[in-house]
Amino acid sequence: MKILAVSDEATLERYSPEILKEMFKDIELIISCGDVSNKYLDYLFTVLNKELVYVNGNHIYAGDHDISFCKNIDGGENCTVKGIKIVGFDGSQRYSMGAHQYSEKDVFFMVMKSYVKTMFKTVDLVISHSPIGGINEGDDPIHKGFNSYRKAIDLLKPKYWLHGHIHLKSHHEIQEGQFENTRIINVFGYKVLDLDFS
Repeated sequence: MKILAVSDEATLERYSPEILKEMFKDIELIISCGDVSNKYLDYLFTVLNKELVYVNGNHIYAGDHDISFCKNIDGGENCTVKGIKIVGFDGSQRYSMGAHQYSEKDVFFMVMKSYVKTMFKTVDLVISHSPIGGINEGDDPIHKGFNSYRKAIDLLKPKYWLHGHIHLKSHHEIQEGQFENTRIINVFGYKVLDLDFS
């Protein structure tokens, strides 16, 4: 499945609809790993006319635009798109009293809830805003990953895990990792991913 994944920077908003349609004519699904505006997501959804699944980041854009027609899977919720089972985790490490900020304990319970909601079955893809503890994470406390996501991999056994939150020099830069049998990809800016779910 060819996926357009975006996060943290509205890199594509400068392109006209005609250019976007040509650039991404082969994609089958749009994924957002957070910290981009609802207006930006609406633009991508409207122009490319593909299903869009998203989680929120630690910055709040909820009031800027209605995107209720897109699928939000914050908090360990899940959805199935074209036969692909997806689970989502929003937010980052807690650093203030803002929304979408969590302690490690919060995330552990979120992970366990996600496993119950999948009826104790495995999934194909997990999307999150923050990275997994020890993999692709930043040095400062806000950009540390969640160790509880390792438990999510143990339970859900996704083939792929996409995240954002960690800013790179450009969207061309590649940052990937591996944990058990799960390939982990930072999708900062945007990435076009051809993922094999067979």
